[in-house]
Amino acid sequence: MSVALVRVSCAAGWFRDERVSRRLDGVLRYEDLEPCLAELLDRSALRHSARVAAVDRAGNALTYGQMWSAAARVAGGLLDQGVGPADRVVVHCPNGFRWLYAFLGVVLAGGVPVLPDPTCSDPELEWIAEDSGAVLTLDGQLPDGVAFLDEGAAPDELAVLYYVRKRGGGLHGVELTNENILSTIEAVVHAMDLTAEGARTVLTAPLSTAAGSAVQLLPTLAAGGTVVAAGARGVRVPWRHLRASFPAARCVRGWGVAETGGIGLLLPTDQRAAHPRSVGVPFGGMEVALLGPAADRGEGELLCRGPSVARRYWNDPEATAETFDDGWFHTGDQVHIDADGFVTPVAVRVS
Repeated sequence: MSVALVRVSCAAGWFRDERVSRRLDGVLRYEDLEPCLAELLDRSALRHSARVAAVDRAGNALTYGQMWSAAARVAGGLLDQGVGPADRVVVHCPNGFRWLYAFLGVVLAGGVPVLPDPTCSDPELEWIAEDSGAVLTLDGQLPDGVAFLDEGAAPDELAVLYYVRKRGGGLHGVELTNENILSTIEAVVHAMDLTAEGARTVLTAPLSTAAGSAVQLLPTLAAGGTVVAAGARGVRVPWRHLRASFPAARCVRGWGVAETGGIGLLLPTDQRAAHPRSVGVPFGGMEVALLGPAADRGEGELLCRGPSVARRYWNDPEATAETFDDGWFHTGDQVHIDADGFVTPVAVRVS
């Protein structure tokens, strides 16, 4: 089975990032990342302690110092309950401050947040807790103890488990390492030019999804910006309504799934008119390939490879073997890619 690689032209300079280089495994990777998510966020919280980190729907503001202090106390409480390094903990809270405390608390305790698909039923949540081997589920009052910060983890250690719908039904966990998550953060901060002064992100997706946490929340916090919680389940509104509600905001179109770290493709704002149906070009060290009989003519199944792409599914070797091949993630989506690298969907897989 042959794979026709589609090389993306960098002539226009779209999202070019000089900090990625090809390693011995053939994958483009970032240079000089922090070792783990906890260390990156700790540096940001200390640097921006007086800045507003989050605002809820009622207008209540939370500074970085307040957020980090609360999360560290949750971490201490988790430690008191026996949670140790690499232990999985299910975070099942609505979008808002409590979700932030729970998620960050697990990270600071050295644990691995397990994030369920937001549409999960109660029986599915129970199955996720069992499948992930979670030692605890955070869905009510959060643990509280003496502030604690784990010494940190290695780049190749598991950072987050996102449970998503399988193509044939059911659920499985997508393993994202610290390198995967940090690569997503670097890619978004660079492509969106996020700064502490200008980064104010409206959370339009549930935080338990890669789009909500890996793409919207964490890059904003890493940059010292402010996130605005949009409600328990995120919001789904037409593009024109977003533009009308936030006239000064940048509303961008892109594509990504949990398996790609939440990112993959981004459409340059000045190219929307010329490519109205496109979901963008690769960025953040992402490479794309086409698979199928028409691959050499620009159509086929979209494959992705890059520093943010997951290594495997948790406890699901069969799906891993079907979906991940030599670093390439088989998306199951049929697309067209033009000569400039713009990707346009033809047929999207049905979960």
